[in-house]
Amino acid sequence: MYIDETAKEQFSNKVIERVKKTQMSFMDSVLELTEEMGLDPTASGKLLTKPIIEKIREEAKDKHF
Repeated sequence: MYIDETAKEQFSNKVIERVKKTQMSFMDSVLELTEEMGLDPTASGKLLTKPIIEKIREEAKDKHF
């Protein structure tokens, strides 16, 4: 499945807005957005930009996952 860069940017921007607005983690924001949008959470990785993926990795590292 091909996801264009515009879709990635839009989804990632929604994630960033959610994090800023609610102070929840990036991963929780992604999961909440995918649920609201009726998307399969396992496919959400294809909608994320590299900076968001890095933020999620940093959060996981900080939590020792």
